[in-house]
Amino acid sequence: MKAKSLSGITKYCYPLPALIIVLIFLISPVIFVIYTSLMDWDLIRPMKFVGFANYLNLFKDPVLLTSLGNTLIWVVLILSVPMILGLLLAVFIRNIWLANKIKTIFYIPLAISGTAIGVIWKWIFSRIGLLNDFLIAIGIIKEPINWLLEIPGNTFAMIAASTWQITGINMILFLIGLQNIPSEVLEAAKIDGANDWKTFIHVILPLLKQITTVVVVLNIIGSFKVFEIIWVITSGGPGRGSETLALSMYVQSFGLFQMGYGAAIAVVLSLIIFAIGIFYLRIVGKENN
Repeated sequence: MKAKSLSGITKYCYPLPALIIVLIFLISPVIFVIYTSLMDWDLIRPMKFVGFANYLNLFKDPVLLTSLGNTLIWVVLILSVPMILGLLLAVFIRNIWLANKIKTIFYIPLAISGTAIGVIWKWIFSRIGLLNDFLIAIGIIKEPINWLLEIPGNTFAMIAASTWQITGINMILFLIGLQNIPSEVLEAAKIDGANDWKTFIHVILPLLKQITTVVVVLNIIGSFKVFEIIWVITSGGPGRGSETLALSMYVQSFGLFQMGYGAAIAVVLSLIIFAIGIFYLRIVGKENN
């Protein structure tokens, strides 16, 4: 009887280490951030309870409203440009003999850290960088332009850098989806008289719905939490005009030492990502049903 009782207790001990790790490194930090968001805290003086004051200040802060606008620009463009490029590249290279080499070329930027990519593209867009030299050489401009000092042009420049980094992974994911499409389906479409465009629109795209869902969710999350590229290229400037919510969270917390305010931004950012993800997945789920 005791042996059976001991055996029953033992089986619950196996997942215990994983539960402890999740509690310490996932659940506890989340609870601490939510708790901190209700406080006024500068890391030096004791915490002071202020309730929802930090959240109310979010809607009055012009810097945060600018950050929200920049974040939405990131989300819209990341959900369009690198996704469309990744899909088109996947469709065009899937049957050519240089496919593996092309995949490697487009996948290399993903292996580079965001910091390194920021350094590369900061030089490209600088006054003495590659872009100005090229445009002057072909006669489009006569003098160098401060691309990174123009708002919102610097945001578009940084999105171009991010597009260069993530197009490859989108291409790989779409290639995986294309490989799962039965060749018989494509052949049947051709027999029925469908040209390449109609086959793409009416056959390939619907069959890529599941992998497209994965790509969309990954790009939404990535566009909301992008940090290194912005920090290295502009640090949110000039005048905090190119900040996103993720960067504002860092600046408020570790630049201005407004830990409660930064925590409130983190909570709101997490809720936005969660809400958008759930909303999109529910729409896709209804369409599949």
